[in-house]
Amino acid sequence: MPRCTAAPVDISDKDARVLQALERRHNAPQGLVKRAQIILLAARGVGVRATAERLGLGRATVQRWRRRWSSAAATESALERLVDAPRPGTPPTFSPEQICSILALACEPPKRDGQE
Repeated sequence: MPRCTAAPVDISDKDARVLQALERRHNAPQGLVKRAQIILLAARGVGVRATAERLGLGRATVQRWRRRWSSAAATESALERLVDAPRPGTPPTFSPEQICSILALACEPPKRDGQE
């Protein structure tokens, strides 16, 4: 029975440098770091199963990010390709202008009876 192999992932030298820098940053969000590691390992020819085991992730997660990286437009930066998709949910209740108005009102001293 033939063995399934993952499609190779090609990255430019510039993208590799950006991903390696992200991987080394101590204050980077861990989700982005894991995604960068997935792509770097894929570029080195490491398979899906080995990548998942090494990073402690599920194979579906590794496959998803390899696929997203490969299908993303080459004009996008490396970081743009690693950003998570927007989550569904309720739209914001207040507009930014309303929030600013509420904060400004909350920061004003209280008015006393008969004084303005």
